[in-house]
Amino acid sequence: MNTTFQHRLGRLLLLGASLTATPALAQQTPANSQPPNFNKTNITPGEFQAYNTFDYRYEGLVGTPYLEKGWTRAKLTLADQRKLEGTPARYDVFRRVLVVQPYANKKDSVWLDASRMREFTLAPVVPGQPERHFVPFAEAPDADKRTAFVEELYRGASGYALLKLPRKVMVKANYQGAYAADRRFDELVDRTEYYLRRPDGSAVEVKLSQKSIAGAAPALSALGQSKRSVKTEQEAVELLRSADTAK
Repeated sequence: MNTTFQHRLGRLLLLGASLTATPALAQQTPANSQPPNFNKTNITPGEFQAYNTFDYRYEGLVGTPYLEKGWTRAKLTLADQRKLEGTPARYDVFRRVLVVQPYANKKDSVWLDASRMREFTLAPVVPGQPERHFVPFAEAPDADKRTAFVEELYRGASGYALLKLPRKVMVKANYQGAYAADRRFDELVDRTEYYLRRPDGSAVEVKLSQKSIAGAAPALSALGQSKRSVKTEQEAVELLRSADTAK
């Protein structure tokens, strides 16, 4: 046997060994199976389920969980009465936590919920606007909302206060099925609610209207006699302020 023939024989033996060492996973397909034919016009339901395993039309999340875009300076009073001032923060409405950056390293943040704070105030994002003051909504009529924070739009000497509850509701994607709305993304949608806190500590939901607010505060007789048109938050605040003054 010459040297050239031995060299060729050795290469063939090595090739044969590599083929027999191929993992068994490649041999699991039955010999009589056929590759999928996507040009068929008579695909059975079972075949369709096998081929239509993944749906890549989902486009992610639209909207933000935060009350405002970006960070703003905040003043905090913790549950143990300690105070922090000037720390960057933003309110996560969806999770009901104030996200705070207490350290110089901006990569670290702390989440504070209603059980860990008595109140917080956010500086205005736009210069010239008022500060926004928030307190835990402990008196909420619905137990599910008692872990949220409400903004105090007005608090008068009579004990009545106008509260604004910012909410974020998740509207899920809906693009599967024959009657789907072709909504290919989840969305966080604003759902703001207003409440009137009474002197006895209870709170009742109201609308921004003279009739609704007057009905929730029968002790303020001037509210029912007022002819003010109320359509905005500021107009509701002015209505309550005038009734407090008249009383």
